[in-house]
Order: sequence, then structure tokens, then C-alpha cells
Amino acid sequence: MERQYEGPHVTPQPTRDAVTTPVEAMRPLDPRVRAMWWTTSAITLLVVLVGAAAAGLILRDGWGGLPPLIVLTAGVPTAVLVPWLRYRRWRFALRDDDLWIRRGVVWRSTSVIPYARLQFVDTIQGPLDRLFGLSQLVVHTAAPGTSGQLPGLASAEAEALRERLAHVRQSAPDV
Repeated sequence: MERQYEGPHVTPQPTRDAVTTPVEAMRPLDPRVRAMWWTTSAITLLVVLVGAAAAGLILRDGWGGLPPLIVLTAGVPTAVLVPWLRYRRWRFALRDDDLWIRRGVVWRSTSVIPYARLQFVDTIQGPLDRLFGLSQLVVHTAAPGTSGQLPGLASAEAEALRERLAHVRQSAPDV
């Protein structure tokens, strides 16, 4: 028996209010993370500039200055602008049942991690993090690829969030 066409099937979508977090609940990262990201960008730019200068020495014949010039022309604005944009795009919120993380300059990503799925919570501090007094909060879940990370938090805030999430996980009902 042949199935007849019944027209387009529309799946009801949740309302916008059901899937968004109120603006006032979204929290930014610590502003010092911009300086850390600018430092990282400057170091990366310096390494690429040295490589471009080496390429320029190989080219010689009047074109030797072109690779470093291209790197400086494209690299300096990028090294200044991208950390600023990254900071403006990172937001997080601790909601009633989950941790909400939004990030991304070019590719926007929103992660919602239910407290009931948390396995454990870490704080990490690399050398630059320590230099700027920052820490990273990392939440781990049982499913691969569903963990979340919050870079650029003040160390005291990261530790407080780690303890809060660990406590919330203990009281969250298993799903």
C-alpha cells in the first residue's frame, strides 16, 4: 500500500524563552584573561615573525622583506582583535539544573551541562594563568566530548565554583 503525502511535518520548536538564559544571569570571564590572551597572541606573533624573517632571508632578491611585512600587516590586528573578541563572546551561567557555557568568535558554541551528568570538577592553572592570577575550571562528564571548560576565572572564584558544582552534583537527582 502506498503512503499518501500529508504535507510538511512541522516539529514544534521550544519557545525562545525556554532555551535562552536571561542576559543578567550570564557572567563574563575575569577581565585579566584578555591580557593573558594578548600575551599569548604576542608570543605566537613573534614566533611566526621570526619564521617569516627566516623565509625572507631565503628569498632575498628584493623580496626578503615581504614575508615579515605580510605577517606584521595581518598579524598585529589579529593579535589585538581576536583576544578582545574572545573575551566579549565567552559567557557562562550557573542555572538551577545545569551549567550553561557560550563561546566562539567565528563559530559560536553553546554547551549545557546538566549537574546530574557531572563526574568531577577540576581547576587547572598553567604558568601564564599563575602569572595573571587566573585559573581554569574544567567539568567532566561520563560521555566523551561533553565536558566543559571555563578559562580565565579569578583563582578564588574558580575554586568557589568547583566546590559549588561538586556540592550541587551531590544533591542533583540522577537522570
